Amino acid sequence: MTSASLSDQRLLIDLQQLDSQLARLVHERHDLPVLARIEATVGELKANKRDAVVAAASLAEAKREATHADDEVAKVVHRAAALRELLSSGAAGARDLTAIQGEIDQLGRRQGDLEEAQFAAMEALERAQVEVDRLAQSEQEVRAAGRELTAERDAEFARIDAELRDTQSRRDALASAIPADLLAEYDDVRRATGGLGAVALYGRRVEGNVEISPQEHARIAAAPQDQVIHAEDNDVILVRMEN
Repeated sequence: MTSASLSDQRLLIDLQQLDSQLARLVHERHDLPVLARIEATVGELKANKRDAVVAAASLAEAKREATHADDEVAKVVHRAAALRELLSSGAAGARDLTAIQGEIDQLGRRQGDLEEAQFAAMEALERAQVEVDRLAQSEQEVRAAGRELTAERDAEFARIDAELRDTQSRRDALASAIPADLLAEYDDVRRATGGLGAVALYGRRVEGNVEISPQEHARIAAAPQDQVIHAEDNDVILVRMEN
C-alpha cells in the first residue's frame, strides 16, 4: 500500500483540477459548435454540386432542343422562300401553281407550329440557364460562408490550443513535484475510471459524486495520515484535506 505525506497527497487535488481542465479543453475542441456548422456547410456544398451537375445536363439538353428548333424553322422558311421565288419567277407550269401554293400554305402552318416549339425551347433554355447561374451564385455564397466558418474554427482552435499548452505545462511542472510512486498510482486510477484519479475529503464530506459509507469513514479515520486511501466502490484516491 502506497504511503505519502498528506502535503504530497494534496498535490493530487491540484493535479486532478488540471487534468479535468485538460479533458474539458479537449472535449471543447472536439465539440465546437462551429464544427457542426462547417459540416453542414460541406453537406450544402455537396448538394449544390449534385444539383449543378443535373442543371448543367438540363442546360445542355435545352441548348440541343433550341438549336434543333431553330434549324427546323430555318428549313421551313428556306423552303417556303424558294417556292415563293419559283412562283414569282413564272418558271412553274400552270398546272403546278396550285400544288406549289398548297405546299407554301402547308409550310406556313408548319412554320407556325415549329415557331411555337422554338419559343418553348427558348423558354426552357432560359430557365435552365437561370438555374445554372443560381447554383453557381449559391456555390460562391456557400464557399464564402465556409471560409468565414473556417477562420472562426481556426481562431477557436488557436485559443484552445494555447490553453492546452499552458495547462499541460503547469500539469507537467506539478507532476514533477509529486513522488513517482504516488503519481503512478494516481495515473493508474485515472485511467481505470476514465478521468477521475483523486477527490478531496473534508471530514465526512467528499467533493464530487463519490459517496462513502459510515463504515468507510471509520476506516479512513483509523488510517495513518501518510497512507494513501482509496474509495471502496470505485478505487478513487481520497485525499484528506483540512476540515
